[in-house]
Amino acid sequence: MNRRLLYTVFLAFICTAFLAAQETTQESSDSQSQNEGVFVSAKKIKDSLYYLTYKNTNAVAFLGRDYTILIDGFDAKAAPKALTTAGRLSLNPVRFLINTHHHKDHTGGNGFYSQSGVTVLCNQQVYNNIWADVNASELQDLKSQRAELSNAMKSAGKSEKGKELATKYNTLSEQNIDRALSYSAMTFFDNFSMNLVNETIDFKNATGAHTSLDVYAYFQNNNVLATGDLFFNGKYPFIDEDFKGSIEGYLKALNQLIALCNNDTVIVPGHGPLASKSDLESYKRMLEYTQKGVQMDYLLGKSLEEVLANKSITANFDAQGYGNGYVKTSEYVRMLYRAAEKRYPRRK
Repeated sequence: MNRRLLYTVFLAFICTAFLAAQETTQESSDSQSQNEGVFVSAKKIKDSLYYLTYKNTNAVAFLGRDYTILIDGFDAKAAPKALTTAGRLSLNPVRFLINTHHHKDHTGGNGFYSQSGVTVLCNQQVYNNIWADVNASELQDLKSQRAELSNAMKSAGKSEKGKELATKYNTLSEQNIDRALSYSAMTFFDNFSMNLVNETIDFKNATGAHTSLDVYAYFQNNNVLATGDLFFNGKYPFIDEDFKGSIEGYLKALNQLIALCNNDTVIVPGHGPLASKSDLESYKRMLEYTQKGVQMDYLLGKSLEEVLANKSITANFDAQGYGNGYVKTSEYVRMLYRAAEKRYPRRK
């Protein structure tokens, strides 16, 4: 009886192990399928700091005494691989993800991190920008409806029909749309610091630069600066004018970043290789030179087509590959021309 019972238990154990092995193999296969073509590298900056890279986009992992902190987490496709990669750097789990700005190549994975138990932290304005980006088509439709109602209200005047249209116009407002995202996120408003056992991380805001608001992080003990997209190392920057970014604000933000650095500071840009203070200063000079070149041509009365044809403004930088990034040379010059038009409007 005892032998028969032992044999039954043994068979049950073998079957369970076999099924578990099948499930593990299936999960591994599913994971490989989902992450097919996704490669996230991790390279050490200092003992407790690594930078992760996916398709020339960077994130930063800080290995704290009790948990790991990520600054930016890539898009939805790369997020699972990034979380696994960051998890292998330390025995401590990833607990916090801080967004530098709203663009999907940095925040598209927020939902995955939140579902995985990671707390997503972002500035309230960054949260608003993420929400507006996610709901862009709905907001555009709302804008069109309000424009139609506005015209109808003018025609109806102060009649009962006009009052009815006005009421409908007021209800068609962004404020009356559910402003919650599909995942949980904690928000902050001002600059703040994380005072940890082995590091103090300062999070600071830059307004009207790459977007309406960007966050950068300075690691005091390690002397490392994570800039987000306030720095595209070796490439022309993308300035999101739809979200109130500007070349003037971008240059001011670079001044803020440079003021934090010394000659030993390691800089992790949002895109491109690691950099130094001198690299950041050179980048600022490139922006100033090209901005002034386009402004000068504009003030001389040249059209956009004529400025685009003047290759001398960007020639030195194009030769270094600046126009082979997210923003092509022509797009960058167009942005600078629009900025000049806005700053120095011509009389009609």
